[in-house]
Amino acid sequence: MRFMKFSKASALISAVVLAAAGLTGCKQNQNPSAEEKPADTTAATTTAPETTEPTATTTTEVIRSSIDANAITFDGDSLFTCHCMNGDVEGESNCNLSIVPLNGDPKLKVEVLDQDPKTGEYMIPKLVFDLPALVGLENVSKIDHVAVDFDCEAKGTWLNDDGTESLVVGNFLGTIGGVIASEERRDADGKLTQTTWAQQDFECMNWDAETAYFHVETKSQVIPAKRYASDEGTTLVIMRWAQKNQVDFYIDNLTFYDEDGHSIPIIYDPSADTETSAETTDPSES
Repeated sequence: MRFMKFSKASALISAVVLAAAGLTGCKQNQNPSAEEKPADTTAATTTAPETTEPTATTTTEVIRSSIDANAITFDGDSLFTCHCMNGDVEGESNCNLSIVPLNGDPKLKVEVLDQDPKTGEYMIPKLVFDLPALVGLENVSKIDHVAVDFDCEAKGTWLNDDGTESLVVGNFLGTIGGVIASEERRDADGKLTQTTWAQQDFECMNWDAETAYFHVETKSQVIPAKRYASDEGTTLVIMRWAQKNQVDFYIDNLTFYDEDGHSIPIIYDPSADTETSAETTDPSES
């Protein structure tokens, strides 16, 4: 079963990582219509500056850069080990995961199901990927930063304080993090050399159409204690914070890079995938 999307017309890139604290930026394209074809603009493939100030651009045209050969593109029916934590912790939402074509391009669709009974907000989906299974245990410690594409699709309105309705809340906020070691480690002087969890928040702001596209890329892990250890159980975790209206979001072109900027090959065999496969669906059939 094929899992690298060499033939996809384009994807794109912007900013987040599992290491340093603070906000990361993201690149945004609003209002992608089904008729618009992604432009092959390699020259536009730039990484947002490493600052805590989020950056965003708004255009009427979807601009996507070329897809890395080692990106997970969800072309088949495999979820590539992804699973939702399904509300085991307060504030977490159950969610449905499926592979759905969006504008003809298969992606991992996340449907957030639960609302907070007090606030009415749609709660936090927590999505977990098994890194040793994806890149091999010996390669986990090589991961320096991660890139991922998000498409957002508003499914309902919410009520403003003045009684008017809005389709979207104007942002897509969350974190990219994960379990990066099986246990905390310290040197002989008690200095922390390896922590067990790291995360970095992202802010993708200012969208007001029914759909929006964002590319997020984590910053380099420059703090040794934040670096992945080659331990079993290391994970990539993607969370979207709670928000007022119902929004489905899609994950695509998940790519892992080493400190030299080279992508890390995916060794996971989706043909052997039994527990984390999703039936490919087409919205037009429902």
